[in-house]
Amino acid sequence: MAQKMLLEPDSTVARPLDVDFGLSEVKVDPRCCYRVVLKKGLDGWIVAKCVDIKGAVSQGKSVQEALKNIIEAISAILEDVYGEVQEFSIFVREEK
Repeated sequence: MAQKMLLEPDSTVARPLDVDFGLSEVKVDPRCCYRVVLKKGLDGWIVAKCVDIKGAVSQGKSVQEALKNIIEAISAILEDVYGEVQEFSIFVREEK
């Protein structure tokens, strides 16, 4: 809570006043962002691996399918570890 300080006349000591400025505590819950690497496999499938979460690997016939599957894999692991899944985003990098 923000406090206003009052400096008394002819004093060098400030004392706090209990004044509510109408400011509420701002609770910021940053969205997690996980890094995902896409790589084309020898069989033509796209392999998606999350480098931030051990065991989060998936694949798909297309980039869209691989991304959908890796998001499901990340969600499943997070739910298993934490009991619930918070909203998250992914940062995708393609390797050749």
